[in-house]
Amino acid sequence: MDWHELTKEEKGLLLKAWSVIEPVKQNAACDIYEMIFNQCPEARKLFPRMKTGKRDKKNTEFIFQALRFMQVIESSVNAIDHLDSMDNILDNLGRRHGKLEVCGKFRSYYWSVFLECTIYQFRKYLEESKKFNHETTDDAIIIWRTLLKDVMRKIKNGYTADIAHRMSQLEVRIEDRKMSLPGVSADSAFDDEN
Repeated sequence: MDWHELTKEEKGLLLKAWSVIEPVKQNAACDIYEMIFNQCPEARKLFPRMKTGKRDKKNTEFIFQALRFMQVIESSVNAIDHLDSMDNILDNLGRRHGKLEVCGKFRSYYWSVFLECTIYQFRKYLEESKKFNHETTDDAIIIWRTLLKDVMRKIKNGYTADIAHRMSQLEVRIEDRKMSLPGVSADSAFDDEN
């Protein structure tokens, strides 16, 4: 799956928008996570050591996790001219999320929640900026949505591959156990009758 080809103008607008968000990325990241937890409280179980909520926003674990999320976005912006260089990183990130699915902590609809909360917060920061008017904010948000959907699609690919791998490993283990049952075969079940 290829990345959406951004034009030179789209890249320029994305970088201009990032110049607004980057200086306040910690606040933006915390706002995104706070919104995610307000929209989807069950997502909190992904981060058992992370306290959440306005009064806990200064919590080190909360800030650390929020900035890790923002780091993925920043890396994508920095790789805007060669986004395919992000493929392995995003695939690996998706595979790590696959482990959470197996533990029963991750739900696939979280992708949409993360995307929509990020877009909402980015719009808020752009609207507060003097560099953007209503029209350029809308244009920038369309480009951000395109980029973030591609990022999440790449992460989902790794996630799906990890789940598929785990399921095939489980099937092999189950099949190995069937084969290793001592003395049980279709023919041996009837041997005693003769």
